[in-house]
Amino acid sequence: MRIDMAVAAQSTTAGPAAGVMPLADVITQPTLSIVIPLLDEEALVPELVGRVRESCRELGVPFEIVVVNDGSRDNTLGRLIEESRMVPELRVVDLFRNFGHMPALSAGVAAARGEAVVVMDGDLQDPPELIPQFVAEWRRGADVVYGLRTVRYESLLKRTAIRGFYFLLNRMAETKIPSQVGTFGLMDRRVVDVIVAMPERSRYFAGLRAWVGGKQAFVAYERPDRKGESRVGMSGLFRLARTALISFSKVPLRYAALLSLLCGLVLFLVGAGATLIRLFTNLAIPGWATLTTLIGMMGFVQSLVLALLAEYVAVIFDEMKARPPIFGAPRVHPRLSRCKW
Repeated sequence: MRIDMAVAAQSTTAGPAAGVMPLADVITQPTLSIVIPLLDEEALVPELVGRVRESCRELGVPFEIVVVNDGSRDNTLGRLIEESRMVPELRVVDLFRNFGHMPALSAGVAAARGEAVVVMDGDLQDPPELIPQFVAEWRRGADVVYGLRTVRYESLLKRTAIRGFYFLLNRMAETKIPSQVGTFGLMDRRVVDVIVAMPERSRYFAGLRAWVGGKQAFVAYERPDRKGESRVGMSGLFRLARTALISFSKVPLRYAALLSLLCGLVLFLVGAGATLIRLFTNLAIPGWATLTTLIGMMGFVQSLVLALLAEYVAVIFDEMKARPPIFGAPRVHPRLSRCKW
């Protein structure tokens, strides 16, 4: 991973006369960070950076725009470097190849330095104009501010699939994950630090953010249709849904264990029935009762062991994720010690 600061994008031969800001003037501690992963969004870069910058300037606080180039095949990186010559707040994280949306988002969050971090998609379906509202909720004490999608203008098939995903997730997940929120939102530095410290590789960002908890707030908005072609597609959304369901629910594993136990119980009853028929009736075929009883008992024992292994796998899975058992810190009254706005 390479981080290209605004000044690093300039020619090394340029001096103060060429309009290059001194490094000390560019690298300041920001109050607000905006994290945006991009993949093949060359045409949207100028509008995206411009709208985000204007929204952040309204707040009158130091800010940075952290854009992650997720191995774009077009000239997205070149356009970002061009923009950085005019936008000193722009920082570019250039990944060696395409790692996927969630890893790119994680890389941007890890690079963000602000006391508050806004994450958003780069296709302008997440309106940058909502950033001041997110910050307003943060000032009121919210640790996490969600962008709540009240209206979506995607295809009927996609909207139906998304509703089905949230229905399953809310039924199966042990952590309550708000519906229709996606990744667009703001996080306090305390929440960011916990997420960054988690060593998980298969990440569902909205789930991790909800798992951390904290005081939550919502900003409702109508999500516009995407500008241009989707870079994810239905297959990518299904992979993300699979990751979410597996990472935040043991229900599939528990159902598999329950099914195994039920099958084992049926086999045990079959074996017991064969034994009773052999002992108390003349209907048994020679050798049938012995064979059936052995199959039933062996199947019952195997099913019992598989169910027990499923419980151990669930515990091992939790341990491998290595999420902190508890976290928190003393909190001073609403950020008066952090900044004066």
